[in-house]
Amino acid sequence: MSGPGTRTRSGEKARAKAAGKATKSTPTRTKGPVRAGTAAAPPRRHRSAPAPEAAAPPRRRRRVVAWVVAVVVVVGGLAAGVALSPLLDVESVEVTGVVAERADAVREAAGVAVGDPALAVLPGRVAGRVEALPWVADARVTREIPGAVRIAVVPRTPVGWVTAGERVLLVDADGTVIEKVDVPPAGVPALLGVADLAPVGGRIAPGSLAASAGALGAELRLRVVAVALEDGAVAVQVANGPQLRFGTPERMVLKARVAAAVLASLADTPVTYVDVSVPAAPVSG
Repeated sequence: MSGPGTRTRSGEKARAKAAGKATKSTPTRTKGPVRAGTAAAPPRRHRSAPAPEAAAPPRRRRRVVAWVVAVVVVVGGLAAGVALSPLLDVESVEVTGVVAERADAVREAAGVAVGDPALAVLPGRVAGRVEALPWVADARVTREIPGAVRIAVVPRTPVGWVTAGERVLLVDADGTVIEKVDVPPAGVPALLGVADLAPVGGRIAPGSLAASAGALGAELRLRVVAVALEDGAVAVQVANGPQLRFGTPERMVLKARVAAAVLASLADTPVTYVDVSVPAAPVSG
């Protein structure tokens, strides 16, 4: 049997239960757009990144640049002062390998004079100017502190001569025309069979003719009056002696050695020719 107290307690429980459900169903955070009449959630705070270090003040940067410029100017001035100092001027230009007359020509071509700044002398460039002389085969330039410049010259050696009008062209072993003279020097043979002449500094053709004369060697060449190339064969005429027949201009150094040995073995035996076209089996007659 239920009385008034019992109904009161049952009603209170029902109301409490209903209130609990309402509380659970109420969302704690609203997602999406906020509807009118609904309180907006407070904005979420983000932790800001640390601010970058402040750049150096403009005044400080200008001061650093000024110091750098000052140092560069001072160092450059000192370097220029040392380079142009009279203590480092060229005091002498020494030329070796040639006679005195040609030494003067080498100095002129080198473009280096006493009193020039020694550090301004560039050995490679000086050597190039000297090697431009047609009679110079090689040049080596050294610069020595305080002021000596040395130029070592290797001149071209004439191995033959060719008639060019009323004058004579002297030619070295690679066919380069060294110079033009009036009279051929003693001990230099004539080159017969030249197809194309060349100016001083140029090369004659065929080059094998000059190369054959060069391959004779200095000692044998002194005894020779002419080197000829005809139909692809080399023939060398010995002064007051036989003709040396070399055949094709190949292995000329070996053939020249064999020819010199045969001439030495013949001594005063009269022969008209020595054939060394086959070096292993020379023939004379």
